[in-house]
Amino acid sequence: MNKQIIQATLVAFMLVLTTALGQKFSGILSLTGIAMLYLLIVVAVAYSQSFLTACLTGLAAFFLINYFFTSPRFTFQVAHIESIASLVSFLLVSLVITSLVKKLKFQTGESMTAYKRADFARRLAEHLAIADDMNTLFQDSCHLLSIEFGTKILIGSLDDESKFVIHLDSGEIDLPEPNAMRWVADNGKPIGPYTGNWEASKWWVIPFNRLPSKDPVLIVSNVSAESSLNTFNTIKYSVDQVAMAYQRLKSLERAKKAELIAYEEAIQNALLASIAHDMRTPLTSILGAATALGQKNVKLSESQNAHLTALIASQAQHLATTTENILSLIRLESSTSNTIPMALESPEEIIGIVLKLYKDRGDDLNFNVTINEQELLIYANANLLIQALINLIDNAKLSNLSSNIQDAIQIEVCKIDNRINISILDHGEGFSDDFNITKIKKFSSTRSKGFGLGLPIVQAIANAHHADLIISNRATCGARVTLSFAIPVIDTTHA
Repeated sequence: MNKQIIQATLVAFMLVLTTALGQKFSGILSLTGIAMLYLLIVVAVAYSQSFLTACLTGLAAFFLINYFFTSPRFTFQVAHIESIASLVSFLLVSLVITSLVKKLKFQTGESMTAYKRADFARRLAEHLAIADDMNTLFQDSCHLLSIEFGTKILIGSLDDESKFVIHLDSGEIDLPEPNAMRWVADNGKPIGPYTGNWEASKWWVIPFNRLPSKDPVLIVSNVSAESSLNTFNTIKYSVDQVAMAYQRLKSLERAKKAELIAYEEAIQNALLASIAHDMRTPLTSILGAATALGQKNVKLSESQNAHLTALIASQAQHLATTTENILSLIRLESSTSNTIPMALESPEEIIGIVLKLYKDRGDDLNFNVTINEQELLIYANANLLIQALINLIDNAKLSNLSSNIQDAIQIEVCKIDNRINISILDHGEGFSDDFNITKIKKFSSTRSKGFGLGLPIVQAIANAHHADLIISNRATCGARVTLSFAIPVIDTTHA
């Protein structure tokens, strides 16, 4: 009301001012010039105020021109037919201009609104295109829509227990009843003003899918009677954009899941094929040796008996080691570093245990151990670290044998900067030039015998210890494989 009074006062002031100026300069300005001044006021009012106000302003200007500037002056009588034509022409022109100005303003407003909506649709599409997960999609969409339409906008969806979950902090907003949101999703129809469903609702709840589904719904809060149909249609169009992005991400998730299932099936098939292939040879050897030993009609010499017995023992040891490696890898991949007990361990003592294990099982290997600093400690699980070193030593042994080299396997322990490194060095052919740590794969081996589990197990143990597995070739010949541990922070205050 106050705004209308101010506008009416401003119009009256402009009319009075124009009348005063026309009176003062009546000797200079003709009736046409004065009419043009009043016409400018009508145009200004038509652009800034309502159509009715502009029409009333034109009518008031008509009477002011008649009273103050048309002969006989200061009366509403008109002496000449030309003056009547001028006054009528002024009134008609003012009404026509008022209509045209209002139409132009309306079209300009519509164009600006369309431009803003198109710009918003572009910005929304850009955000939706780069969204790579559902949480990002929902949060960015709600944020942009809330800013654009000046109200809180949320997205809700059914969880695994058929309860609606809101994907953004709703704060103090009074949300629709879960049954209302479920009805929208089940029927694929929106509710709220202009929807034909629950018109008195103070929310718009718009489904992502226009068919009955369990897809999310968009919730627009604080919908009032002033909310326009155009706003609803714009929001509905935006929901269609978000829904397409949502379906795209769902398709990607389904594709990734199918790819993961296919990959797991391929791994399982590879495992079965590898087990079948690599176990066939030792089992065949064991079966053949056992059959030969069991034949009563064939007399074997003492050396032949010893050879067959040793063959059975070595092949059985190979199968036992392989089985233990497979089980160890499964345990490591199904656990986390938090579930693995760690303690301060001495690398020197662990290497001593490893060497004793090789000696006890009668493995005639030469070792050259170098430790550049005594009393080094690392946080480790002793059993896992022993297994890792055994796998690396076995690999080094095979590398030396493949190159017909009988040199000792080198074990080095050194402290470099803030790391403690345990390295195994061999004299074999080393790794190929294009080899890198990311190429370590389970059940993949370059040798004719074995499952290819040695390095994957070492890598899994390194990951469990937050240690680095470093693989490189030596300058002369052979390879160096290093487990690099961080120096532990030891609390000595309670010692």
